[in-house]
Amino acid sequence: MKTKKIVYLMLLVFFSICFLKIIQAQENSQKIISLDIGAQFYATGWMGDGEIGDKHIQLLEACSEDPQTQPYCIKITYQSFGIKAWGGIYWQNRPNNWGDEPGENFSKARYKYVIFWARGAKGGEIVEFKTGGINTPGKKYRDSFEAKIGKVVLNKEWKKFRISLEGKNLSSVIGGFCWVASKAGNPQGLTFYLDDIMFVSDDPGSY
Repeated sequence: MKTKKIVYLMLLVFFSICFLKIIQAQENSQKIISLDIGAQFYATGWMGDGEIGDKHIQLLEACSEDPQTQPYCIKITYQSFGIKAWGGIYWQNRPNNWGDEPGENFSKARYKYVIFWARGAKGGEIVEFKTGGINTPGKKYRDSFEAKIGKVVLNKEWKKFRISLEGKNLSSVIGGFCWVASKAGNPQGLTFYLDDIMFVSDDPGSY
């Protein structure tokens, strides 16, 4: 009789432990995993008119002008156009990495979106946003994916945007985030702001 009770208690303990592990695994799978692109990547991938430095494009990464999240946001000013009449900046995993060094392997990170907040100084600014897409001819490494939401018209108020990574191969991430703007879409130039640029495993926020 005592032996049966001992066996019963052992089974009870075993199944209780199994149940707790299942619950813990479910809770872990529901936790939102995130990575701050603005803090972990480098805004060194200057393109178009930006290739000659800050003559045409100015970047302020610690701007205190009405940030979405205190204390700072990112301010981009592109008021004078050069010969190329377009420009943009990539946030890269290593400074000035156009494919000389490997990308980050996020294949097991469960990231589903790149989310960010943006607003224009006046409203009506047209900017394109994307993630991935670095594939420089002759370079050893490249992004294993590209995802974008295309051109958007910014408001004066902060608005949240989301780029889906569904089905994307994130085994090599060099270009974490990118914006591109042109004279054709902004003949008077543009100033706009960015904040909270993140890789996230889920995004329950509203749009």
